[in-house]
Amino acid sequence: MFMQTQAEETSLIARAINDGSSFAKLYNDYYPRVYNYVHYRIDDYHTANDLTSQIFEKLFSRLKSYAPEKSIFSAWLFSIARNTITDYYRSQARMRTRFASIETSSELIDAEPNPADIAALNETQQHLRKALASLNKRERDIIALKFWSGISNRDIAKLIGISESNIGVILFRSMRRLRVILERQGFSIYG
Repeated sequence: MFMQTQAEETSLIARAINDGSSFAKLYNDYYPRVYNYVHYRIDDYHTANDLTSQIFEKLFSRLKSYAPEKSIFSAWLFSIARNTITDYYRSQARMRTRFASIETSSELIDAEPNPADIAALNETQQHLRKALASLNKRERDIIALKFWSGISNRDIAKLIGISESNIGVILFRSMRRLRVILERQGFSIYG
């Protein structure tokens, strides 16, 4: 997926400003990571798709302003993603104050998996969400960037603004805490 060097990526970004096929390559390279991050943070298939599209629209319109000497591309792109998600939550908060009784829509299931598998997956997700909710926002953000988006510790450090070693420590402690919480709930992460 990301086999190009920093110089090749910088060259691709420069070409993508005026060349649709180069932008399409950037899009194809980064879409899965951005979508996974957004979907983890939003937990709604349709909204995650909409927001991911908005992120790439913003990327397209702001690509000329990218400065490779200031930050690596993935950190810059994920800062756009993080800001878009923050804006989404702010708009949702405003809507909730106006329309307190709006119900959220549920996801449509494309395939027809076994009902027992669906129940087991839902239970697993509930346990994990409950455990993740016990972490602070920074820890949840770092876990989302690492595991749902596949970003390296170095890139997360640049994005968050702390040292790479601190990212490793936070990840280690957060994962250990998640394991303890899940085990207390009677949920084994080892099968």
